[in-house]
Amino acid sequence: MSMYFVGIDISKYKHDCCIISAADQKVVSKFTFKNDKAGFEELLTVLNSLSNPEDIKIGFESTAHYALNLELFLENAHHSFMEVNPVLIKEYKKSTTLRRTKTDSVDCESIGSLVNDC
Repeated sequence: MSMYFVGIDISKYKHDCCIISAADQKVVSKFTFKNDKAGFEELLTVLNSLSNPEDIKIGFESTAHYALNLELFLENAHHSFMEVNPVLIKEYKKSTTLRRTKTDSVDCESIGSLVNDC
């Protein structure tokens, strides 16, 4: 089975998600899901279509309470994840590009790449 790295940019009402294939380092999918049970179920459906939970590495920005429900949902679905300090994400992004774009879509891709490098 192939490994996948998932980066999630956490927001109050929605989360942006980027899935990167370890095999060719290409973005497999980018999508947004709501910060509620229906949105989490949508994420789980996508993750289950990829591979076994052991072959998926998930990382997201440490944002205090906005990610708590997602953390509990992923734990109950037997997916492991890592919370990444936002300062580390910012510095990682600075080291990989000269662009100073700050969008949730770009951030989730940076988080996925960072998870890959960990």
